[in-house]
Amino acid sequence: MEAALDSFISGSLSMERWPFWAFAVICAIVGQVTSKSVFTRERAYLKALHQPLWWWGRETLPLHPIIAGTLLGLLWKDPEGKAWGSAASCVYFAFAGAVSTVLWIFIKGIAKRRGVELSLPGESVPPPGPK
Repeated sequence: MEAALDSFISGSLSMERWPFWAFAVICAIVGQVTSKSVFTRERAYLKALHQPLWWWGRETLPLHPIIAGTLLGLLWKDPEGKAWGSAASCVYFAFAGAVSTVLWIFIKGIAKRRGVELSLPGESVPPPGPK
């Protein structure tokens, strides 16, 4: 059992899987930026002309990388050169998108446990007011 697990992990992290991991990491970062800057909580609940767009965008954030992965799979057939069809490529990248959501949560959790608050470039804390 242990040998099978070692084989799975070494195979999953091999260089032939670079499209999977590249897409997962990119989606994790883009998803964080999107949740903090585009589909914000304030826009989602502000009563305005396009409020349903912002609300649905915010509510479906975990689905965005999966949908993007499916679309990428339609464009990039057989990313590992193993004679896959369109459906397999779509599932490959959709799963990478799903992994990206879990990946970001996992990274933030580890950092928080160690006392580090992760923030992306452009996020800042306002300076304290005058004394």
